[in-house]
Amino acid sequence: MGSSRLLIFFILPILLVLDPLAPTIADDHIDEGVCTTRADYCWSCSNTNNTFNNGSIDKQNLNTLLSSLASNAQINSRFYNFSLGQAPNKVNAIAVCRGDVAPKDCLTCFNDSVSILLQNCTNQKEAIVWAERCTVRYSNISIFGVLEDKPVKFVPSPNNISNAEQYKQVLNTIFGNLSEKAAAGDSVSKFAAGHALVPVTNQTIYATVQCSPDLDKQNCSDCLEESISDIPERFDGLDGGRVLRPSCYLRFESNPFYDPGADTLINLPDEQGNNTSNITTKVSPPSFFRLALSFCLLILSAFAFL
Repeated sequence: MGSSRLLIFFILPILLVLDPLAPTIADDHIDEGVCTTRADYCWSCSNTNNTFNNGSIDKQNLNTLLSSLASNAQINSRFYNFSLGQAPNKVNAIAVCRGDVAPKDCLTCFNDSVSILLQNCTNQKEAIVWAERCTVRYSNISIFGVLEDKPVKFVPSPNNISNAEQYKQVLNTIFGNLSEKAAAGDSVSKFAAGHALVPVTNQTIYATVQCSPDLDKQNCSDCLEESISDIPERFDGLDGGRVLRPSCYLRFESNPFYDPGADTLINLPDEQGNNTSNITTKVSPPSFFRLALSFCLLILSAFAFL
């Protein structure tokens, strides 16, 4: 018994010293980008080392590409992909409008987004703008049909909720339903919108999800699943938020924010209140280490008093 106690006193300091040395890994994705005051536009520019040279061919191609998008009065769709030039001076751009927005309003959003890109990401070889109604991005590498989950921008609501656990369970059902619908979309649109009522409180949650239509079904599902997994950490106890990625986005609010014609009522399981939410919080390595530490101490304590 004495030797077991000595073992505890020997091992405990080592474990306590090692715990702070456990790698403090931040979130899988760092919150990147900048938003306007009302977050009607958010944007992210590439690393400052990844820039065009003034007057270079690829920079000229980018200017021509973005100008053609902004000035194209014939645009009557919600999704466009463009390329201009030959490697290594080729540039690529994708413009995706929210699935419930009228095409003429999409063009306005595209135009405004291009202006923001040119104003804030001068000479950057990669950049993206997330507007409330559209997303516009460009790159000097191939982006069509490629799943890209970085950079990511989180836009939380300033409003708290009192029934966070039940709210989360309903939110899980909503996003599970909408993600499946969006991923099953075609090469023109991968968008879904809907709402559901939170039991007891009668609070309504409105939500949308969308993938870039050039993604296949699996990549769309993967992108949305990754975004859904960020909700507990980024928006815990809040009544709304947006997760913005190059290949997909999601949004939920306590008030309607999309066209009523796109809305669907999402039915909840009969025992929604008793279900365990599938929206799970990511466990960081330090947290796992502390859990293992507690378990080891418990075992050692048991041996000490045998």
